[in-house]
Amino acid sequence: MHSRIRKTVRVVLAVVSGLLSVPALIFGFYFFYCWLRIHTMDVFYVEYPYLLAACAFVGIGVLCVYCGIYGAVRRSFYGLLFLVPLLLGFATMVYIPDGTPHVQRSMMDDSNYLSAVNAFFRVWYEAHQRYPKDEAEFLDALRSGPAAWQNRVSAPLQDSDYAKKGVRLRYQIVVINGASGPRLDNLSQQPGVIYYCVTADEQQFWVTMTGLHEDISRSAVLKRVADRPYDKPWLVTAAGKDYPIAVH
Repeated sequence: MHSRIRKTVRVVLAVVSGLLSVPALIFGFYFFYCWLRIHTMDVFYVEYPYLLAACAFVGIGVLCVYCGIYGAVRRSFYGLLFLVPLLLGFATMVYIPDGTPHVQRSMMDDSNYLSAVNAFFRVWYEAHQRYPKDEAEFLDALRSGPAAWQNRVSAPLQDSDYAKKGVRLRYQIVVINGASGPRLDNLSQQPGVIYYCVTADEQQFWVTMTGLHEDISRSAVLKRVADRPYDKPWLVTAAGKDYPIAVH
């Protein structure tokens, strides 16, 4: 009787272990699918070790299945063997929501860039009583920003997190002078293009950016809050008249 109960428990644990291996296997095959698309199709993608990640997650999934089957058929080592798929399975499920490349990398770096622009440009405005008029001044405003924030824009001043055909893409800045509002349409299909629109008197600006709402895509879209297509556009804007006048 006791042996039958133990056998039933082991079978149930094996089934649970098998189910917990599914997220890792799905995630692993997803990365492998991404890797195939990158090497066979004309797409933009977020730079990431897709093949290595695919091997790692598939390996975790296979290990979970093996531990479950071995524990049910042979020995469970007093149930300890089932802890392996349980722990790895739950850890994978916790990791997956924030584990996609565009969430881990491009969303964070692009968001930091856009968030820093307003603060950096305020410093520039206070020094020059106007906003940058061209790309050179735009970049200089970022270099001249608060020292504590420099690490947030060091990467965008060089390469972005996006790539195509194995080549890392640089952030591109498109300056639109004499603007009356932000650039929200007629955008480049390449991710990482920053549209800097500034009024003719250089007293107000708007910044928008193209990006990817997924890890791999044929074309970029307007960057939106939290990288969700149904959210509002991520727009950075400020006017010099909104800043308090310094009293000496």
